[in-house]
Amino acid sequence: MRVFTLLLLACWLAGTATPGSAAGVAPGQPPAPQVSLSLHDALSIALANNLQYQSALADERIAEARVVQAHSSLQPSLSAGYSYVHTQTAESFLFPTPRGFQKIVVSGTDINNVNATLEYAIYTGGANVAAVGQAAASLAASQANLAALRATIIRDTTSAYFTLLQARRAAAVADQAVAVAETNLKTANDLYAAGTSAKVDVLRTEVSLANARVAAIQAHNQAALANAQLANLLDINLNSQITPTDRLEAETPSYTLQEVLTDAATRPEVAAAQDAVTIAAEAVKEARAGHLPTVSLQIQEASSKPNFFNVPQPQLTETLAATWRIFDGGLTRGKVQEAQAQVDKATLALHSLRNAVDLEAREAYLNYEAALAQVDAARSARQAAQESYRVNAIRFKAGVGTSLELADALLANTQAQDQYISALADLRISLVALQRAAGLLTGTP
Repeated sequence: MRVFTLLLLACWLAGTATPGSAAGVAPGQPPAPQVSLSLHDALSIALANNLQYQSALADERIAEARVVQAHSSLQPSLSAGYSYVHTQTAESFLFPTPRGFQKIVVSGTDINNVNATLEYAIYTGGANVAAVGQAAASLAASQANLAALRATIIRDTTSAYFTLLQARRAAAVADQAVAVAETNLKTANDLYAAGTSAKVDVLRTEVSLANARVAAIQAHNQAALANAQLANLLDINLNSQITPTDRLEAETPSYTLQEVLTDAATRPEVAAAQDAVTIAAEAVKEARAGHLPTVSLQIQEASSKPNFFNVPQPQLTETLAATWRIFDGGLTRGKVQEAQAQVDKATLALHSLRNAVDLEAREAYLNYEAALAQVDAARSARQAAQESYRVNAIRFKAGVGTSLELADALLANTQAQDQYISALADLRISLVALQRAAGLLTGTP
């Protein structure tokens, strides 16, 4: 029921899209759709709306149908037929009798033929078995490609989701910095009016407030852009205002490099490349079957009912046929050589992919470890900046601190909070990148 609701939501959001949609709403247009999404909901919508993923699902169904077709060559076939023949002039001759010549008809003007035929390929040199192997490997490859694409969509959507969450929190921090700067300006004006502060302190505080407002505008622009990028990934109206309901803070699992490398070795892409080698190898067997004979059996039961006798004439025939192409001008040899070259090419591609996957897994693991350390460092820096600003604010209010010290402390505190939020988002994004590199994102989102 939950998935059905999400699909309806996605269709409604997509249906409200207009050509050239942007972040703003044009005058006279309906208000932007407001939608709150958990990460699970966002992933479900992304998979439901992604056209490439839906196409891959269709490829999987095609491969399944081809397996059924290939298996049919291993089974006998039974067919039935009927034909009706009408002859304008029947064959006849004149037979002399004591009373004169009598016309004797030797063929019917209307003939009904009914037949049933059973055919079975007893031996094809392994061509039919190779075709089944190719079809089965193709199905496995399509399933692996589907799983790989699914993992990529999950990674990209998760990254965009937490990027939006980071941008929203950064915008909130920027708004808070503006509010604090406004309070500091009021304090500076009060101190100046009381004669305990110089005019320069007021001017510096005004500059600090102006910079905070510029930073807030930039932060909100980044949030709007991140919102549009996620909406684009979900294939919904770009005017939609998405509110992420998940949190940046979360428990993070621990991995060892060896665990990551072991899991990465079985990634769907690697499985698909292995299947490509199998497909090519089966093609070699199919090509070599051209050097071998084929043996088939056919049993046919036919009944002819001409109108001049008006009785069925049953005919049962059994045919055992063997065919061996002795010379084909090198056609089969060329096909075998081509198929073998395809095996070599697929093997090289598999080796190259394994190296690339191993490298990607190592890089993702190191990035994840660095992101874990960065969160700890950013948390400590944020605590230090908060305390520094608190002390400088007290000193400024007491008239023993300067506006320059206060502005520097406010800027450092805002930057520290932004860096902490960015570190949390980078950790979540690096985690999903690590899971993608290790092939751990193929299940249900």
